[in-house]
Amino acid sequence: MVGAHGRDHRPDPVVAGGPASHLPQDRVDAVAERIPDGRLVTIDAGHAVHATRPAEFHAVVREFLTGLG
Repeated sequence: MVGAHGRDHRPDPVVAGGPASHLPQDRVDAVAERIPDGRLVTIDAGHAVHATRPAEFHAVVREFLTGLG
């Protein structure tokens, strides 16, 4: 199904670092809820998810980008 922006209707990931992150996770969740089709993905890695757990971060991004093509 193609959404209003002309792309597949896939949930947009918002990646959170879990309780070790300095960002309040309830605020990150609120961001995901404000995005149409937003999806919170928590990777317990603290704030620098992409640097601390790159394989898991890349898997989330890859899954999302694969759905766009």
